[in-house]
Amino acid sequence: MTSSAMVAEFDDVAGWTADAVTRLGERYAIPAACRGSANPAALAWLAEACELSAGARLLDVGAGAGGPAAWAARRFGVRPVLLEPMPAACRAAARLFGLPVIQGSGERIPLRAESVDAAWCLGVLCTVRDKATLLREIHRVLTPGSPLGLLVVVARRPRVFPVPDGNLFPTQWELVELLADAGFELVEQVDRPDGAPLSWSRRAEQVAAVVATEHRDDRGFALAARQSESFTRLFASGQVSMQLIHAVKRPARQAPVQATCGGEMNKPTGDNDFEIELEVEVEAELRMSESSRPEEAAGRPVSEWLFDPADAEREDVGLRNLLGAVEELEADRRLRRRSAGEDT
Repeated sequence: MTSSAMVAEFDDVAGWTADAVTRLGERYAIPAACRGSANPAALAWLAEACELSAGARLLDVGAGAGGPAAWAARRFGVRPVLLEPMPAACRAAARLFGLPVIQGSGERIPLRAESVDAAWCLGVLCTVRDKATLLREIHRVLTPGSPLGLLVVVARRPRVFPVPDGNLFPTQWELVELLADAGFELVEQVDRPDGAPLSWSRRAEQVAAVVATEHRDDRGFALAARQSESFTRLFASGQVSMQLIHAVKRPARQAPVQATCGGEMNKPTGDNDFEIELEVEVEAELRMSESSRPEEAAGRPVSEWLFDPADAEREDVGLRNLLGAVEELEADRRLRRRSAGEDT
């Protein structure tokens, strides 16, 4: 179960950030949506280490409000797909950058095996209890030999204090073991570069100031601030460090006949049944959402509402984002088959 502090840190703040960017302007979006762990130097190191290139499909697992993925799209021309469990963060990413967003968990990624060219997972691993499953799922959806970029808070010893709510920091030894067991080879690892250009920092700080002015009295703001203070004390005491990881998916020694995902059996080759079923289900949900006509309900007295029109509108936006992601992945599959000389 996600703690209230985690919801505040990753969901509430994401929605408030999108509101603040809308007020200040589009040039504030990427610095603000990279809030916390990511800075331009760290993103550049990961992008170069992973050898991102134009047209490559990049899956960002735990993408938050979408800042790092949007940065990679603009700097390297990658085609991102965002996976994020928090609904307000999903809406923020779609609203700020128009990127395809899937609301879901990295512990069960709703994509075909070997369907993405590269993956990022930034500041997420320490927030997941089942780290092994998360890494195995990323391994499953990557093509053989493809890169994984991680930004991980690593503990210098097994027990640290104070621990921010919802965080479980791996030690260096645990991190290496987790990667190896999931089928990754750790290629290189460095401390995250500190600092950001003044122009970047100023924009991020201005957005944070707007958020603070608007929400200082909200309980969620206080919880998120407490999380940030806990991290600051841990870093200052030297108990944890921020690490950048470049790993690659090791080619399988023998291709399995079938691979499992969340208890269901999926063929690891050209089988796209899961995506087809997902697309059909999303389209059906979208038709139901549209048939509810939230714009008409909003014009009636509140006493006559059968549902909250704002909730229906948010659901409609989320469904359209998910449908866009599925359609884009299907188009990519067809392009790959044409390039390989197969029938479409």
